[in-house]
Amino acid sequence: MASPSSFGRSGAVARRPRPEPSGGPDDPPFSVTDLVSRFQRLLQAQERSPCTVKQYGHIARTFLSYAQKPLEEVTLRDLEGYREYLVLQRHYSKNSLYTTVRGLTCLFRSFGYSVADQLEAPRRPERLPRYLGEEEMHRLFDAVRASPRDNAIIHVLAFAGLRVGELCHLLIEDIEFERNILHVRSGKGDKDREVVLEDRTRAAIDRYLTERNLAGDTDPRLFPVGPVTVERVVRHAAATAGIPRRVTPHMLRHTLATALLSRGCDIRYIQKLLGHASVATTQIYTHVDTQALRDAYQRAKPEY
Repeated sequence: MASPSSFGRSGAVARRPRPEPSGGPDDPPFSVTDLVSRFQRLLQAQERSPCTVKQYGHIARTFLSYAQKPLEEVTLRDLEGYREYLVLQRHYSKNSLYTTVRGLTCLFRSFGYSVADQLEAPRRPERLPRYLGEEEMHRLFDAVRASPRDNAIIHVLAFAGLRVGELCHLLIEDIEFERNILHVRSGKGDKDREVVLEDRTRAAIDRYLTERNLAGDTDPRLFPVGPVTVERVVRHAAATAGIPRRVTPHMLRHTLATALLSRGCDIRYIQKLLGHASVATTQIYTHVDTQALRDAYQRAKPEY
């Protein structure tokens, strides 16, 4: 028999409120956590990059916490509703939405479901890369001259064109000191490549490693820091240098590619240096080199 407290005024048995799930959006139910962990293990087994594993795991966790249903019950309408929510409520950019759709497609395919294959990803906007001028770069190097670590980080980003993740995963043994070569292991697309260490970058690394040795630092990583720290180093250096624009590590990569192209470097070598899978990706820098565009136009313009 129901207890008196179970009845409402009409005498009917009152419904007990549904228990709230333990944790909030950042702490989803165990079933979600377990599924995301399995998904990330599958990605690791496919030898996806650590950045992709982390990013796709976050996409999966966020969606499953929103949908509150297992993968086999998710419909295309659920996915389209989630995409609409991200655009209208979360104000996702086209780039963020594109990455999310890619991550969701990968999630469902990994567990044998094809429903997300019908979810259309937006076309990503093609924006010209932002870069620094030579005078700004001189000021940036001056701003980190007193810190061997920060000076070495800025030099490697600016002269080797590494991505942040690639820089953070460098090991000291990846440097071939005899040939002044830096081996980039498992870059984007799980590709290895070699980049040349020019003299100033090699000198910056030598100074930094000397300081580390004196301090007894035995960490095998060249820079035992994470992406957030690298972002902070670059941002602080730009502020110290009096550069009003927002400067990011990737901006230094763009700066290198633009400078090389403006000095006549073959675009195929720039492609190899940056680790682009296709030269079409590298060709965006041809639109940045306005002086080369002016010269080409002057040589080829019609004489009406």
